[in-house]
Amino acid sequence: MPATPHFDFGPYAQILKTLLPRARGIYLYAPDGDLLWSADGADFHDLRPAIEELLQAAKQGASTISGLRRMLDEAPAYCFVLRDELGAVLGVTAVVCRGISRDGEVPTFESVERTLAPLLALTRRDLGQQRVIETGRFQIGDTQELEWLLDVTQLDAPAGGGDPLQGVLDAFAAHAECDLAYLYVPGRRLERNTTRCTLLAGELDTLRGVVSRHLHKVAQLQQKTLIVNKVRDTGAGGLVPFRILCVPLLRREQTLGVVVAFNRAQSRSFGSREARMLERVAPRLLEIIDVRIDGTTGLLTRHAFDEHAASLLARAGDAQRALVYADVDELRSVNELYGFDAGDEVLRAVGDAWRTLDLPGASATARVASDSFVALLDGCTIDEARTWAETARHAVSSAKLPGRLAGVTTAMSFGIAALPPGGTLEHALAGAESACQAAKGAGRNRVEAFATNDGRVATQQRDLRTYHELLEAFEHGRLRLYAQPLTPLWDPSRAGRYEILARLLDARGQIVPAEQFIDVARRHQLLLRLDEWVLAELLRQLGPMVGALTQAGAVFSVNVSAQSLQQAALADQIGAAIRSAGLPPAVLSFEISESALVGRLAETARFVDAVGALGCGTSIDDFGTGVTSLAYLKTLRVSALKIDGVFVADLLREPRSESMVRAILHIARQLELDTVAECVESKEAAAQLATLGVTYGQGTALGAPRPLAEILDELARKAAPPRGEPEAHAAIVKRVH
Repeated sequence: MPATPHFDFGPYAQILKTLLPRARGIYLYAPDGDLLWSADGADFHDLRPAIEELLQAAKQGASTISGLRRMLDEAPAYCFVLRDELGAVLGVTAVVCRGISRDGEVPTFESVERTLAPLLALTRRDLGQQRVIETGRFQIGDTQELEWLLDVTQLDAPAGGGDPLQGVLDAFAAHAECDLAYLYVPGRRLERNTTRCTLLAGELDTLRGVVSRHLHKVAQLQQKTLIVNKVRDTGAGGLVPFRILCVPLLRREQTLGVVVAFNRAQSRSFGSREARMLERVAPRLLEIIDVRIDGTTGLLTRHAFDEHAASLLARAGDAQRALVYADVDELRSVNELYGFDAGDEVLRAVGDAWRTLDLPGASATARVASDSFVALLDGCTIDEARTWAETARHAVSSAKLPGRLAGVTTAMSFGIAALPPGGTLEHALAGAESACQAAKGAGRNRVEAFATNDGRVATQQRDLRTYHELLEAFEHGRLRLYAQPLTPLWDPSRAGRYEILARLLDARGQIVPAEQFIDVARRHQLLLRLDEWVLAELLRQLGPMVGALTQAGAVFSVNVSAQSLQQAALADQIGAAIRSAGLPPAVLSFEISESALVGRLAETARFVDAVGALGCGTSIDDFGTGVTSLAYLKTLRVSALKIDGVFVADLLREPRSESMVRAILHIARQLELDTVAECVESKEAAAQLATLGVTYGQGTALGAPRPLAEILDELARKAAPPRGEPEAHAAIVKRVH
């Protein structure tokens, strides 16, 4: 099959990143192995053996192989074969995730495949349709019956936001002229039925029992189509006056459920035509289920919820609507104490509780993230939505967990926002999510409503926007490195030093205040990722500058967060990165704030010793504000102390601040440590600090932060040889740029 150069995988990759946040590389390959698309536009050659192995197996007829997992050093890679409905290979999509620590648990191929099942189904469908357009031929026979099959088994939701599963069952029952069609998938808490005849009292319950207690078990054992045209006994002395056609829903030799057609005894028998039709419908039903029904809770997926909401909001009218957003409280603790299977049990219990709630009008509920749920309530005011959310909260709190979790209680925090006529789902969702975060901040297991004049909720919403901007910045390259000089105050012979600062650009290219996005990164566990990016980008820019840096003796200080210090292999990773960049270790120094030391003295000491052995320096940032300063200085073999700016800002007018600076300097001299004064905002303050003996000063009076590229360009020019050696000078400048 030829490659498909016009297939844009970008939107699918965005969905994939939402489903699998640890993904750092996404690739799509053609059946012949050519790269069709990648996130960075380049191939990943370490993946090639796995891609070739999968495609070779596909050529040899291994139709049961759905993919594989490979470890690329410490980074797991997952490769998935994409096939059409006849089993022909459409391509391979591959995902490379961020590295797993030595003690970390690598997710299995099956668990990642379940997570990505909706996306894989969408990709198979759209890639298959693209191939049909390009080749000009259909891959299913062009008969009237199969044309009908294509019409009724589309994955897209019907116009008006209807249920596509119900639509397929209705269409099959009408075309096959059967009296009743029934879909049963217990793992998804899913049942659907359609009837074309009048059922007597209790008959539907009887047939439901036949499906769940008998037919599903038979399908699990036989895994093939079953036709029973004789009236059968229920096993309890009663007759079921229906003929039966049962087709299993199979995936990798597992029976996930069944789809069953019933005809009354006086109706015609089932034959090969009806069996063939239902067998063709079964895999399409599975695809719809994968895309639209969450595998753990049985609620809608985010994709299906967005489709339903778009259809609902497109309707004319001035109906009031509200959005409810909720997070499961303390799910992470359950995962850590009992394992991820236990966490799934909690999510299933929450899903069961939500599905028992009455929903007004065209409302819908969905699981939109790992522990996040949402409800779009049609025709509801804020007060009515609060009542519904309180009911949901009590239902979740009353949920009973099985087995070893019997003593664990479940709880959720809820946020509510109005969705007025003309409003957007995104705006309402952001408001509800902010209100949910406010509920968590107020003690959890409660309901909060979003109000534009609520300062606390407004702050939450701003932080939420910053969080999303930070995630997008990682993906779209909107992070920048700046550097601020640390100027020698009394010894001009000392080499220059610089502190490396990260800057975030929003979607409009404006700089987000550092204190705002750094705080958000800390609270949402993104500092480790930010630290990794800073070090990698710094080494990338410094690598070509070895000669100029050696001549200038410049040192660049990098902040290390508490989240990074928790990584046991951090120093080893830094050493490997420095060697790979070909830089002398002395060009780097690492700053650790006093707050990061709290409860991590042993880990910090190991890190300081390890990077010191490499040849890198270390310093304590914000020194003087912690309560254990003197105690940890006995343990940490650092090379410098950075005096907290609170003592420097009012140095000239507050004698106590000068006394504190003198005390810190006395300690530093006894330990033979350099000192750096932060927040030097005037020449007078710099002169006083020099008189006291502070080694370096940092602040706007001595130099504002500037893009790192500008600093390196200046260092390159200073290192340039005298006139008469233009070729060497050009080589240095070329390395800088």
